[in-house]
Amino acid sequence: MSAPGLIDIHSHMTPRALPVDPGSSAPWPCMRCQDEARATLMLGDKPFRELDDRSWDVARRCEDMDRDGVAIQLLSPMPELLSYWQDAAHAEYLADHVNAAIAEMVARRPDRFRGLAMVPMQEPARAARYMRDLKARFGVDGIEIGSNVGGALPGEERFAPVFAAAEAGDLAVFVHALHPVATAAVMRHAPFFTPMVGFPLDVAMAGASLITEGVLERHPRLRIALSHGGGAMASLIGRLDQGWRMVPELRDRLSTAPSAQARRLFYDSNVYEPALLRHVARDMAPGQVCAGTDYPYLIMQDDPAAFIASAGLTAAEADSVRRGAATRFLDMR
Repeated sequence: MSAPGLIDIHSHMTPRALPVDPGSSAPWPCMRCQDEARATLMLGDKPFRELDDRSWDVARRCEDMDRDGVAIQLLSPMPELLSYWQDAAHAEYLADHVNAAIAEMVARRPDRFRGLAMVPMQEPARAARYMRDLKARFGVDGIEIGSNVGGALPGEERFAPVFAAAEAGDLAVFVHALHPVATAAVMRHAPFFTPMVGFPLDVAMAGASLITEGVLERHPRLRIALSHGGGAMASLIGRLDQGWRMVPELRDRLSTAPSAQARRLFYDSNVYEPALLRHVARDMAPGQVCAGTDYPYLIMQDDPAAFIASAGLTAAEADSVRRGAATRFLDMR
């Protein structure tokens, strides 16, 4: 591209083909292809999502990126592929395939793509071992994790090995909503609640968990980004600070207020409301907001450059959202 464009840290891929079911007890993901450009992701015998070649075709993605002024996409797996409900060995087998597909896309256009890998979080020690050579095997910049793992929030002590491995391996961590716990009971009656309401709630719960459990204090070099602008985090910060002032246990655990901890996290710009983007980028986490679109799904942010421009940010603030924060999140030297 002739001029520097956006770095989109929230962009998903799905391989056109997935490995054969190794004998899993949970529904196994597979691709049912209609033609070269269309496929349905199946979970067992049930359709999950209709996809097109934007999910796997490098040339097609680059066309859209040029149209939208996106210089680089950070590729992460479709969240449903994280497969925390599978046996950990089977999830690792699937991760090998998906991570290799991401590596192949990056290798074809290293000037346009970077990657995040998936790891078997349902067994944190196994995930930590898997992470030791992620960069060498797949050339990725970090990992994508779900906002919860079978209902367990990421700040829980059981996931400590994963964050230690991420910090040791200089791996960025991108937290994406997955099977939100807050809307699980109503999904059967109102399935639209999951993406519309559950995703931002679950991401905020994940972020609050990372803060209140002291993950950021224990790992000062850890780089974590929350998808969907942190979800409902913007409305929780004041309440978390008040709790920190009032609850001795929380105050003893954290040396600084939750709002200060929140300023260490990164966030994407995928919030749809210019005023909310301005608040997160200017007040909640200055310099920590990266462009993010949720490409290539129906709910994605169209024309991200225009959306960022509409937020009423200063030139320096907008440039940080467009590129600057992402270069620090990904440690692009």
